[in-house]
Amino acid sequence: VQIPSAPLSGWSTAFRVIGFQLGGLVAAEGSFTTGRQGTYQDGSERRRFVFQVKMATRDRPLLEALRCFLGFGSINDQPSRRATWQPESAFTINSRRGHHLATIPFAEAFLLPSNKRAQFDTWRQDLLAYEAAHPTRYGLGPSSCKIEGCDLPVRGRGQCRRHYYRETGW
Repeated sequence: VQIPSAPLSGWSTAFRVIGFQLGGLVAAEGSFTTGRQGTYQDGSERRRFVFQVKMATRDRPLLEALRCFLGFGSINDQPSRRATWQPESAFTINSRRGHHLATIPFAEAFLLPSNKRAQFDTWRQDLLAYEAAHPTRYGLGPSSCKIEGCDLPVRGRGQCRRHYYRETGW
């Protein structure tokens, strides 16, 4: 039994239409920002990359559709900041993994040429340059002690249990 290709192309078309509609929502209400998140042990600054779409809570179903489409992120509700303002809802993706698996592919495919696309391109270049300079250790196992010649796993302050206890006096 062969499945005809017409229904699959219909799903493909619907997927693209929904993607471009959500891309328009991101172009209108979205932001790609970078912030500081402290410093590394070597003194260089840690940076945080955030994709966010914020709008009135009455439009929360649009944010839920975006979250469902991307498969990443969270939605937070905030009360109105002034008596005459609407309460707000914000869809946010903070994780680098979420950016690589959802934010970047989505924006590359569905964000049309615009000022928001230029903002995204700059943000993506900054993210990739930052990751090249500060690669993640995820999946490589525990870090080793910063004391020369000690290969024991880190307990605290970049040191193994033995050296940590010596430094803190425990």
